[in-house]
Amino acid sequence: MACPTAVLTGPEERLLTALAGIEVDRNLRRDFPEELSMPSVARRLGVVRSALHNPISSLESKGLLDSIKSNVIGAPRKKTVLLITKKGLEVASNFGLIEKQTTKLNQILGRDKEIEAICRALESPGIVVLTGLPGIGKSSVAKAVCSKLEQEKKKVGWHTGSRMTSTSSLIESWTDIPVSENFDELGDGFDPNMVYILDEAQEIHRRHADNIRRVLENARHAKILVVTRSPSTFSSLSETMKITLEGLEIEVAACIADHLTEEQATQVAIALDGHPLAIQMWRDGDDVPIPGTPVADFISSTVLDRLDTNTAQELEDLTLEPFPISRGDSITDLSIDNLDDATILKWSGSRFESQHLIKHVKLASLDEDKVKSIHERLVDRWSEIEGFEARGHEMHHRILSGQSVSKGLAEDVFDNLGPVVASTLLSDALDNEERGDLRILSARAAIAIGEAKMALRISEGLTEQADRLKIEMESFRLLGKESRFLAAEEELLSKLGEPERSQVLIRGAVRLHDDRLPGPISRDLGDEIIQRLDRIEVQVDQLDASLLASDLILRYLVASNLGDAVKAAALRSEIVGLIGEGHRRLEEIDLRLKLKSLSDVNSEDLEKKLRKIEEKHEKLRIIHWIFAAAGELSPTWAIDTHKSIFLQDNPPIRREHARIEAFSWYWRGFYDRDQRLRYWSEAAARLRLIGCSNASMKLIERIYHEVRSQRQ
Repeated sequence: MACPTAVLTGPEERLLTALAGIEVDRNLRRDFPEELSMPSVARRLGVVRSALHNPISSLESKGLLDSIKSNVIGAPRKKTVLLITKKGLEVASNFGLIEKQTTKLNQILGRDKEIEAICRALESPGIVVLTGLPGIGKSSVAKAVCSKLEQEKKKVGWHTGSRMTSTSSLIESWTDIPVSENFDELGDGFDPNMVYILDEAQEIHRRHADNIRRVLENARHAKILVVTRSPSTFSSLSETMKITLEGLEIEVAACIADHLTEEQATQVAIALDGHPLAIQMWRDGDDVPIPGTPVADFISSTVLDRLDTNTAQELEDLTLEPFPISRGDSITDLSIDNLDDATILKWSGSRFESQHLIKHVKLASLDEDKVKSIHERLVDRWSEIEGFEARGHEMHHRILSGQSVSKGLAEDVFDNLGPVVASTLLSDALDNEERGDLRILSARAAIAIGEAKMALRISEGLTEQADRLKIEMESFRLLGKESRFLAAEEELLSKLGEPERSQVLIRGAVRLHDDRLPGPISRDLGDEIIQRLDRIEVQVDQLDASLLASDLILRYLVASNLGDAVKAAALRSEIVGLIGEGHRRLEEIDLRLKLKSLSDVNSEDLEKKLRKIEEKHEKLRIIHWIFAAAGELSPTWAIDTHKSIFLQDNPPIRREHARIEAFSWYWRGFYDRDQRLRYWSEAAARLRLIGCSNASMKLIERIYHEVRSQRQ
């Protein structure tokens, strides 16, 4: 029986049409093109993002569309990506919205020998390193290898290295396993049936390059292709097969210059020793180089020399940018067009940077004073541009111009561009000036991306003992070293006076309660929380009201969970006396405890209550309580409601919202076994980012158990 044709509304049809024309293999572990991100789709359709929520939910419910959080090419943060499903493509094709798509091999001329050699080598575990001059065609060969493997129905993981690459972002784009500083364990998590490709490895910042190198060298059962310029950290990887790309054969090289006559193309190909990018940059009217002319000399004396003064200056600016930029950022449209016509720009979606060959030649021509003056000029320019990404550029240029970076600017970058970008910029900043506030932020960034050992090394430079001990406590928790955590905490408490000491004890008790995976409070955990709270020696009137409320609420939750009804009733009376009967926190706690036994709750009434709640995080919070109480027996309506709202684009406003978001990924993985590893890895990363290191560690243990179970 044929499937009935889906009935689409106007907005649904327009959304499906917008996505159907973008060809992408969703099964690859790689960054998705920016065109698939929700903001880009909304701009293309001329609507605000919120207008997409209903058609997205409807298309998802029909199996025509999936929305996921993923890396996007050129973007420093994850975005919501919209992926049309196979069924969605069929519906779009039936409606005549698209022409039938075909898969084509990414073909390049003159590299068959190298492509075959790499593919043969990747049939067995090991690392293949592909090196060569900038612009010689390394990435093109890697893409052709990828296409050939895909046609052979092999799974491929792809990552393009950049200053935004860390161990965590690399592993995340390749696999469904979370990052770990146990490199043996991490290496064992690679799928032996996949091929992993790391392109542009030389672009990875030194802050992360050594760790990534160690990950690759410990992935003993994996098949890996590393594409890098020499020399770099990755060009000297141990126990590898190395392939160096040379210039193309003259007959082939002449064929790629379709803008030249056959005679010109042959002359230029001979002169430039078959270098493909340099040949494409030669223009009619340029002098034919003398045979054997170094490519760098040709670029400098011919390609760059033909640029007008304004375009040449803006190319200098572009060369020193840390990340790809977009039109309207810091370069005029005229210069962008001139540079693009000269084949000088390298594009990733709507973002661009200078070709690495051009960047290499241009940087070599600039002296130290000139570079500093350009950075100073770019500080002024980026400081006037609004937006989070502009702050990243501004911070980079302030550092490299020798200027001091304000704590506020560094915190903005950390909070809005994420810990990976912050970690590289803070590493550069600490080379420029030694400051405790920047070192603390750098250690926090390391913890947020799962690098507890690195955080400990960074904290060694802190002169203030209390700051160092706080970093040590967080790091030891992430490493699962409970005894060392307790020792660091005791040392910190001994150095604090009141009420700071009591504040640490209460916040630590709150963390014990919150920093765990869903489930009842055990007797041991309850005792540990109460023992910690009993150590508070300060008078009640010296405590902040919110901290005192937290103390009483924790005691109430423990007593209720452990079945001590008398104590729970007395504590509830104290809480009412402090914050009032109708206070939001008390109402939430009462509902949470009531939901522990769903048999005592009218399911229909609860569903109606949820429908009346508009705020995403409030709704998710209650659904999570239902899940915690019912587990696998949770009502279908609760699971469906959770799935429909958990990816809605409502940024967390408070820290508790970020915690709810993290656990929403946990619960999606709990109920979706097929996507469990991906959802749980995202949950582990988010939990770590908000300081729930114990919950993150426990979830990572579950993930690796799942991986081992699947391999058996």
